Amino acid sequence: MSANIHQSVSLVKKEVRLDKISPESEQAPAVRMQKELLEEALRLKASDIHVEPMERTVQIRYRIDGWLIKGPVFPRSALESLASRYKISCNLDISEKRIPQDGSFRIQYQAKAIDLRVSFLPTLWGEKVVIRILDTHQPFLGVDQLGLPASQLERLSAMIERPQGLILVVGPTGSGKTTTLYSILRTIHREGINIITVEDPIEYALEGVNQIQVFEKVGLTFANTLRSILRQDPDVILVGEIRDEETARIALRAAFTGHLVLSTLHTNDAVSTITRLYNLGLEPYVLSSCLLGILSQRLIRRNCPQCLSPYQPEASVLERYQLHLPEENIYYQGKGCSACRGQGYEGREGVFELLTVTPAFREAIRMKASEAELRHMAVQEGMETLLDCGLRKAKSGWINPEEMMRVIPYEVGSRSCPVCFHPVEHFFVTCPNCSLPLVLKCSDCGKRLQTSWKACPYCGKGL
Repeated sequence: MSANIHQSVSLVKKEVRLDKISPESEQAPAVRMQKELLEEALRLKASDIHVEPMERTVQIRYRIDGWLIKGPVFPRSALESLASRYKISCNLDISEKRIPQDGSFRIQYQAKAIDLRVSFLPTLWGEKVVIRILDTHQPFLGVDQLGLPASQLERLSAMIERPQGLILVVGPTGSGKTTTLYSILRTIHREGINIITVEDPIEYALEGVNQIQVFEKVGLTFANTLRSILRQDPDVILVGEIRDEETARIALRAAFTGHLVLSTLHTNDAVSTITRLYNLGLEPYVLSSCLLGILSQRLIRRNCPQCLSPYQPEASVLERYQLHLPEENIYYQGKGCSACRGQGYEGREGVFELLTVTPAFREAIRMKASEAELRHMAVQEGMETLLDCGLRKAKSGWINPEEMMRVIPYEVGSRSCPVCFHPVEHFFVTCPNCSLPLVLKCSDCGKRLQTSWKACPYCGKGL
């Protein structure tokens, strides 16, 4: 046990200085490749480097703005030496290639400390290596700089100033949940409050915040650490992720007993998070008394401002998502230029859905109302859905509808009538509340039609 702890500490301390590699060492092909890959990734502002073995070659790909972009291709013979070089940097066993391994090390480059988390996975053609790049000196945005609409920002700001309760940030992996949580901590951090976090892993060091790294091999789990945190007189607790019933119950108890608790969940949208909490075994009456709000979010690639031009989304794509956009609206996309490396995108834009737990909504949770009923109530009380937020940003030219639909499935947050917001199921053809037709049908034969058709293919009637 003690050996494992010593190894974990030593990984953090090991540093490689890219700009101080000796000429003799740089002659080694593996050292040179490692240096070139890291320098190129930092130049491109990539978040990850993928080293992917093929039958005869090794493909390098960089994740930029959430999208994998092809990099150089190396001979197949370069894989073993490159993987070994990263294992040496991580203090891992270079002879072990049969099982997955994970490690980390720090590089010093241009007077900046950058942490690298490295994952090794055996595949058919050899070990795949993925390097996550974490800039330890990255300036965190304030909550007011995340891109939240003014109405949502006002409600979230009021929420995080509460002395106790549970606030959840939800979304898939890579949607920026950790960045949002760190931004919230940066906003509320001040002299006089004690902030403690438990994370797996700690992605960025926050000055003045007590951060704890989960280490399950020695029993330092989320649940066990949370129990100890409650005896450390905290004011604010950040739980990196609620993964199981035990962690959820302790986090809820902490919120119930006078602490502000922040955490994340992997759910599709704000309202479905409540169903997920039910499934974890949480009692509705306890959840209703502690939950302050849920922020669901996505990151969507932003149109490049240098090559922005008007365009009309493809009808086939709109049909696939059953999305009907007014013809008078003008949408934009990037054509691709040297500034965006021909991609048409530069950076990412946040799309948010903030559910505020009002007294009426709290009562609906306590009564364990259905998900459709909760969504209906949330929209009527002012919640802007992910889809509506995305469409609003598409109209402003920040993003294009097709990229938005790639990231936000149409089903998320759309199970309500677009006019009266009454809950509807996916198989409804008419809103039962206001009689709005939800699908296009032929007036003669009654068959279901697609909006791009010029005539009914079943009876021949022109449209």
